[in-house]
Amino acid sequence: MEGYVLGIPEGSRVLKVDCQGKLDLHGQKWKISKALCGEWVQIVRVEQRLQVYYCTTLIRELALGSQRSTIVERWLPSNVSQPKL
Repeated sequence: MEGYVLGIPEGSRVLKVDCQGKLDLHGQKWKISKALCGEWVQIVRVEQRLQVYYCTTLIRELALGSQRSTIVERWLPSNVSQPKL
């Protein structure tokens, strides 16, 4: 695919989460997750935000202008029925 190198979109970066669960980006430490200490995450820039992916899951958005780190919540739409166990 054009614009991809080893499955990584052009312009994105892959960084390692430090032992405190943070990333050092643009001279600032950003809280990601202590559960991901030592793991590699992908950073994709979308306008003035950075999206942080672990594997293929979007886990956090970083707003560069306001310097906020926001967890990404996942939910099923209310009109989708849950499978019965």
